[in-house]
Amino acid sequence: MTRTFAAAVAAVTAGTSIWLATVPAYARPKPAAMPSATIQVVPKWTYQGGGKLAVITACSQRGDLHVVTSKLLRHPVALHGRNVLIQVTDKTKPQKYAITLWCAAKSGLVDAVDVKWVKVLKRLPGWKQRPAPHMPPHFKPNVTVQSGPPAAVKTSHGKGHKRHAKKGHHGRH
Repeated sequence: MTRTFAAAVAAVTAGTSIWLATVPAYARPKPAAMPSATIQVVPKWTYQGGGKLAVITACSQRGDLHVVTSKLLRHPVALHGRNVLIQVTDKTKPQKYAITLWCAAKSGLVDAVDVKWVKVLKRLPGWKQRPAPHMPPHFKPNVTVQSGPPAAVKTSHGKGHKRHAKKGHHGRH
């Protein structure tokens, strides 16, 4: 009796798997797509003092806020459009910089992130260097920002901090 029951279970299981294999792909529910972020920076490098970088952003979720951050910029840039033009100034150090896009939902939580790297090069006087790459021909920025060092952060120290202490007030130094 147990053999017949096991055979019946095997037959039902095999029949179910064959039936599931015949269900068309469009009838199966699709898994929910994960939110994504895409950032494109053109050109990949530029010169310090007069160079320009076109940053094109996209978020998969329609109502997301696009926020562009980098050490290249003084502060994060919140976009109401998709495009940012970064004008590279003389105060920008020549090195590699990461430009990050954050896609933030209305709740304030970050849905998706994407990062691209760019190089800022120094013009060498007296050397023949190749010209800076061109900007995309149909690029229209929603926001234009200038690069520079990060904004200075003010800190307050307690009264007894050695750097600000005057001689004679707090003992010997």
